[in-house]
Amino acid sequence: EGVVAPFFGRDALTMTLPARLVHMTHATPLLVWTKRLPHGRGFEVSFSPLAEPLDSNPARAAAQVNAAMEQLIRLCPEQYLWGYNRYKGLDGKSMHELPRAEMAL
Repeated sequence: EGVVAPFFGRDALTMTLPARLVHMTHATPLLVWTKRLPHGRGFEVSFSPLAEPLDSNPARAAAQVNAAMEQLIRLCPEQYLWGYNRYKGLDGKSMHELPRAEMAL
């Protein structure tokens, strides 16, 4: 399942599964990212808690996750996989037919 949530100022398909799992298990959500080190020396792995607990509404939680991801990407944009298409339709539906995150971040 997915919803449409803002990502860098555009509507983007966003999974709701991570937020649903957090609420089902009461796990602490963490942001996890890697940074490629120069000269093929490997990767640096970082962890950070979310600034606020995830909203119980899946669409609003998706918007929270997207906002957190935007902050991470802005730290080192050359490391992000920009070729991944976050803006495509889902199951042939128009983006306008999908649930929307109603949260201003």
